[in-house]
Amino acid sequence: MEIMKNSMNRLKKFFFFTLIFFVSFSLLAQNETHPAAPILNKTTQKYNSLAAFSFDFQMKMEIDELLIHSFDGVLLVKKEKYFLTFEDQIIANDGKMMWNYQKNTNEASLFDAEEDDFAGFNPITILNNWDKDYNAKLIREEELHKKTMFILDLTPKKKTSFYKIRLYIEKDNSSIYQVIMYEIDGPTLTYTITKFNPSVAITDTKFTFNKNDYPNVQVIDMR
Repeated sequence: MEIMKNSMNRLKKFFFFTLIFFVSFSLLAQNETHPAAPILNKTTQKYNSLAAFSFDFQMKMEIDELLIHSFDGVLLVKKEKYFLTFEDQIIANDGKMMWNYQKNTNEASLFDAEEDDFAGFNPITILNNWDKDYNAKLIREEELHKKTMFILDLTPKKKTSFYKIRLYIEKDNSSIYQVIMYEIDGPTLTYTITKFNPSVAITDTKFTFNKNDYPNVQVIDMR
């Protein structure tokens, strides 16, 4: 149980990184001669130009190449707002409040979006110092599933629970295909996008917690 608890905490950190990447309005204020910078900037501009988008994904958790857990999920993004579903859970942020709904216990926990412990779910807040926190490196180009991929590594400048994040970006359309997070003394988390919808109609109410949507829910307000 302790392993699964720690794993879920790692998953939250992993989602935090992925959300940062996709809804950012600026990325890596580095020297434009760095080979990784134009690729990352072009990819970021692509997603930033979208009013709202969604993608289906598969998550795999491995230790020493042994699969210990996997699941599918869906992420909806509208600028700084997001709505993430996986394994009977919902994690969402409407820009003012972050909330987490657990279906198996019918509980909803509410938090201020700016609280430090959950700031990872507020991508805009984190991105203000993005260029100070990571180094980016273009590793190589590689053919994968009949597509040419840019493979880039992001390494944190400060001590974190992970030592590297690897990005697979499709060369022909600047789309993210896969993200791999390498934990220090922990599992490897692989996040693969299986379906991308660049144009979805989402109202702002989708991201806001409404108690009426969850009959008899127990609300734990931590604000």
